[in-house]
Amino acid sequence: MKNLEKFWLLIGIILTNATQLRLPSLPIGLGEIMLFFWVILALIKLLINKLCLITPILKLVSLFWIVAFTSLTLGLEIADSMNLQSSEWYRDYFAFGFSFILSICLANSDFLYSQTQKMIDYVISFSMLALFSLFLFPYSVPFLITWYDGIRFLGWSKNPNQLALLLSIIPFFSLYLFKTSHQILSKLKFIILIILCFILGTATQSDALIFAWMIGLTISIFLESYLFLSKKFLFKKYIKSEIKGLIQAMIAVLFAIIILILADFGYQQIYSTFANIYDEGDQGSARTILWKNGMIAISYSPLFGLGPGAHSGEAGPFLDFEAHNTFIDWGSSSGILGIIAYISLLGWIAWQAWKKQSFIMFAAVICLMIFSSFHYVLRHPIFWFYLLSINSLINQSSKNKY
Repeated sequence: MKNLEKFWLLIGIILTNATQLRLPSLPIGLGEIMLFFWVILALIKLLINKLCLITPILKLVSLFWIVAFTSLTLGLEIADSMNLQSSEWYRDYFAFGFSFILSICLANSDFLYSQTQKMIDYVISFSMLALFSLFLFPYSVPFLITWYDGIRFLGWSKNPNQLALLLSIIPFFSLYLFKTSHQILSKLKFIILIILCFILGTATQSDALIFAWMIGLTISIFLESYLFLSKKFLFKKYIKSEIKGLIQAMIAVLFAIIILILADFGYQQIYSTFANIYDEGDQGSARTILWKNGMIAISYSPLFGLGPGAHSGEAGPFLDFEAHNTFIDWGSSSGILGIIAYISLLGWIAWQAWKKQSFIMFAAVICLMIFSSFHYVLRHPIFWFYLLSINSLINQSSKNKY
């Protein structure tokens, strides 16, 4: 039964990204329905067993949602008093409510902690196999439109950026599983999964995804290399302290040179990425306008926001357009309090990864934060699954190898 529950949960999470399978004119599909039944089961088990895993992440997620719904509700009242309510505020309110219950149930799920690596392996393996099959055989499923205008890969999503969210953390999970696996075939599998993910990610033509990968993977490679060299040369008992100091200085100089090279390369890539975002289809200027008008909307109610819904617009604020930036969209909905809660949530997980030298997961959080700067991610169940899975991997014992 536990295996059935686990697979039901994982398939549900994956299918929430398959937005082409949603019901007509409704924001729910097969994935959301499966997760709904899993949440009901999780709540029933909680009531029967009365077993609640009071973990730091459960406390943090609970605190985040308490602050979030307080701000959202007060913001909605403020928006109503100023006649600035979003016309579809109830959709976001429902989505946040579902994400709240789902994230709490996930944070209280025992197998999320005990079988995280297997669960992630199943998610990325199934996703990459299914999506790459659609990539190679785009007409194999008649009711799916797998390419947007024939140039951007959609897979099973309605928008290539939705697929980009699914792909965003897969390279980091694959690197982590590659590092912790002792079997040659498993390591080879994770290398193949990374390659497939890069092919699919490039095919989505999501500049935000490429930019987030570029920064995240650079951080990961840099920190993991430094950790490896430090353990290789600095922690040997037979090396004298003077020699250790010399080696440490040489490593510091080497990495300083690498930083300078990467800084120059990174500047060119960042400039090129932003230029592409700005120039492609004039989306850069449109995005800048949406960001600006989203900031104007925040200024109307900076502390609590204006409640759920889209508050930006192309010709001005309050035209039911999203800013396509989690910090701005979330800020216009929940105000400064909501932004602080969001940054605190990501920052705490990143700090835990840094303290425990889980640098791949640290880079994964950075990647997720950068990606969220170009898209609104808080309503997506897969975002919460990724975030809680990252936290779980950070806290797993180094002896518990997959």
